[in-house]
Parts: sequence; structure tokens; C-alpha cells
Amino acid sequence: MFSESVVYRAADYLRLSKEDGDCSTVSGKAESNSISSQRELILDYVRRCPDIELVSEFVDDGYTGTNFERPNFQRMMEAVACGEINCIIVKDLSRFGREYIDAGKYIEKIFPQKGVRFISVNDGYDSLTSTQASDNLIIPFKNLINDSYSRDISIKIRTNLEAKRRHGEFIANYPVYGYVRDPEDRNHLVVDPDAAQVVRDIYSWKIDGLSPETIAAKLNADGVLCPFAYKKAHGSRYSTAFQTSPAAKWSGVAVTRILTNEVYCGVLVQGKRTTANYKIKKVITKQQQDWVRTEDAHEPIVNRNQFFVVQRLMGEDNRRTQGLERVRPLSGRVYCGDCGCMAKRRVISKGGRKYVYYMCPSTRKGGKSGCSKRSISENQLEEAVLNTLKVQIGVVLDMDQAMSDLDALTWEKRELSKLNASMEGQEEQLRHASELRLSAYEDFREGLLDREEFTRIREELTLRIKNAQSSIDSLRTQYAQLSEGEGTRHGWLADFRAYKNISELTRPVVVTLIDRVLLFPEKKIQIELRLRNQIDHAAEFLDQISPKNGMSSREVS
Repeated sequence: MFSESVVYRAADYLRLSKEDGDCSTVSGKAESNSISSQRELILDYVRRCPDIELVSEFVDDGYTGTNFERPNFQRMMEAVACGEINCIIVKDLSRFGREYIDAGKYIEKIFPQKGVRFISVNDGYDSLTSTQASDNLIIPFKNLINDSYSRDISIKIRTNLEAKRRHGEFIANYPVYGYVRDPEDRNHLVVDPDAAQVVRDIYSWKIDGLSPETIAAKLNADGVLCPFAYKKAHGSRYSTAFQTSPAAKWSGVAVTRILTNEVYCGVLVQGKRTTANYKIKKVITKQQQDWVRTEDAHEPIVNRNQFFVVQRLMGEDNRRTQGLERVRPLSGRVYCGDCGCMAKRRVISKGGRKYVYYMCPSTRKGGKSGCSKRSISENQLEEAVLNTLKVQIGVVLDMDQAMSDLDALTWEKRELSKLNASMEGQEEQLRHASELRLSAYEDFREGLLDREEFTRIREELTLRIKNAQSSIDSLRTQYAQLSEGEGTRHGWLADFRAYKNISELTRPVVVTLIDRVLLFPEKKIQIELRLRNQIDHAAEFLDQISPKNGMSSREVS
């Protein structure tokens, strides 16, 4: 019991969470209405208490009550430790906190130990005048109710957000660079024209052979605002942990994030991360099969073919020759036709001149095992690739003409149906393997499997899951490439039409049309086209529909 002659130095503590709906971080106001009403209620209470002097105020506007890791609550406890205040006043116990155990710990142990008077106005609780018999029952019970309320609200919010994800609604706090919220539907993204053009330039430059770091330097030199600065300039309250200097600039990392984000081709992927429950804030990354993916959720900024080309480039070794801004046309595309190793580009100086060759790195030397000798000069290789590519483009365009005489969508519909059935089969295998892995873990816990058996089964099922997911990703890519052109005249062949009159070998031509160039002895080469599966299937389709066309998958490699 505290002495009645003491004049207490008090602080009012005010809190409102985002879930309560009117906090400043949600409404955009400088201060929420509820915070103001809490303050007025406490001030009115203090006016009637001559033994209390209000000396400080601590506000956590937009912070959850399910834990006490709130910045101003921690500052208030520092003020308690320094002896600046010895009384804390809140509107009610729910504003103090909704975590049953910690709220009780502060009220029943920490505050009494530190000589802090605690007052909850609406609950009629004052630690100075409380009667232990009743308060020992009522206060913990109210804290339990507040905790239960948080749990219920958390469940409702999670369920609602999951439903929105499943319906393809955008639920993140801030739209990604290049998009803004639809003024008529906050859960839908629309293209931001200015930023979208920068995104298109970034993809175009990457396909043209520039590295992310070079692209970033180019954007900075051109005075283009980076995503953080752009959002700030347009009035956004967005903040990021990625900013490391006062003057925000483009970086290779920022460019890479744009180049690898599927949102730019109209796909919304959400639900990648979660937390265990409303009390534990540690972020958990979900398995990829549990992500919520929505195709055609919004207008794309780049087409899917561009996106898939860039993803391939991001995984390749695209080192530039010193002194050049762009990688060479065939960089990362030339392989040995026998061993499959990537061919090495070698520069040889002789007689004051430089000669450049592509050769297999495992060519036999001195009778040692390896591939038979094969090499070809860069000029000869580029000329051979260009001439061979012209012929293959001609074959594909003849196929395109033959298909244009048929129902424009017959082939696409058949292929999409086959791919969809294959994806469903792989997804079923994925679900089955995941269930078996979980079942094996439960059997291990119950002692039905020893550790060695469990480890073997887990590794086998994990590999099965990985293979199924890889197959799904591959099928999904093929499906997207085909559906990109559905409703148009064979949209997947647009790239070949674009290079109908090709006259030189450029980096965009190579990465768009060529998967690999294979080297064989005696300077022979073979080109594998990037869309060869679709081409083979289309040729097979033409053979079945109209054998007299004479088109065969063997004509295009």
C-alpha cells in the first residue's frame, strides 16, 4: 500500500493497433481519433485527483497489444527505471496490453517491485486502493478476456486475408514499383505509366546484355529515381530496411529484384511468409507449394516470354569482356556437343594479332581422355549461327503460315489442355509425397520408425517433392508461353516473325531464339531453339492434320 501523502509523477500510456482500424499508420492521419479520446478521458480523470501530477505521455499508435515490444512502452519503462515517473495511467486494460501472461506479470509483480502505481480508468482499478480479494480474481480474468479477443481477431484477420489471396486480391501494404492501387479497388493493381516504362527499359537492357550493376549505373546517370525515392516523391509513407545511405540510388540488388519478380508479367504470388500465431512474430518462410499464385491478376508490364528469357539469363554466367558494356552475343550459349560442357572463349595473340576461338574445355591433350579436338573462330561461329538461324526461322515461319490456314486456336487449346492435365498430375504427386513425409515424421515420433529408416524415407520423399515442384515449374512456364498467345495468331511464334529479316547476330536475337549452340568436330554446329518443344509439337500437329504439308519435327532442332 502506497502512502496517501505522496504526489505521484504520472505518465499516461495510449495505444491503438492497426487492427482497431483508425490508427495513424492506416488512416494516414497525424494521430488517430481513438488516441485523442483516450487522452481526454485520462486528463479528465487526473483533474479529479490532486495526488497525481501528469508529467509525461507515451503513445504507441499502430502497435499490437499482443506483446510489449512497443517503442514507446519501452521508453516509458526506461523512465520508470530512471525514477522520472512512478505512476502509469491507461484508459483500460486492453490499451495496456492484450497478452494475458505478460500483462499480469507487469501489474502483479514488476510495478509493485518498482513502486509504480498503476491505474486503469474504465476498469475502476487503482493499485493504490485495490482490494486484493476481488482484484486477484477480476484483473487476471479481464486480461484473459483481452488475450482471447486478440486471438479471435487474429484468426478472423488471417482467414479474411487468406480468402482475399485465394481470390487474387492484392493485400500487401505497398504496391511494388511500377504499379499503384486501383482508385476504384484497393485490392487490385494498375500500371503506373512512368515507373512501368523504367521497368520495361530494365528488362530490355538485360536482354541486350547489360548486367544489373551496369543498368543501375545507367539509371543513376540518367537521374531516374530509385523505387524508394520515387515512392517518397509521390507522397507514399513507404519505408525500407534496404536503404543504406541518405541519398537513395539504384543498386544492382534493386535491379535484380525487379528482374526476378513475376508480378511484372501479371502474376500475383502471395502468402510466402507467415508467423506461428498472433503472439509469435518470428517470420516463417512457407514451402513453395503453399504459396498462393494468381495468374493474370493484373495488367502485365512485360510479356511472359521476356520474363522467362530474363530468368534464364539471371542464372547464366554472363561475364563481360573487359572494356565492354554488354556481354557478347553468344555468351553463355555455346556448349560442346559431346560432353555438354560450356565452351570456353579463348583469345590467342600471334604475330601481333589477336585470334578469338570457342573450344571445348575438356579437349584431349597428349592422348589423355576427353573430347576430340574441336574449336572454331568467333567470327566463323557467329556467321555460321546467323546463317543456320536464318534457315530455321524460315522453316518455323513456313509452319506458322501452314497453321494460319487452320483454326487459329485448335493447336493452342490442345496443348494447353495437355499441359494442364500434366500439371494436375504433378501437383497430386506433390501433395501425396508431402502427406507421406508428414506421416513418416509422426511414425518416427511414435517410435514406429527408427532414426535411420526415417532419415532414408524423408530424403527419398524430399527428392520426390523437389522433382515434382521442378516439373510443375517447367510445365507452368510452357503453359504461360502458350497462353500468352491464345486469342492471337499463335503468339508464341511472334519472336520468330520479329526476326524474319534478320541481318546480324545480336544479343537479343540469341537469348530470345536460341537455347544452345552445340560444337562438333570439323567446325560443325547445331542450334537448339529455345521454343523447340512447342515447335516439335506444332510440327507433329500439322503432320496429323495435314500430312501433305510435309512438316516434321525433325526439320527444326
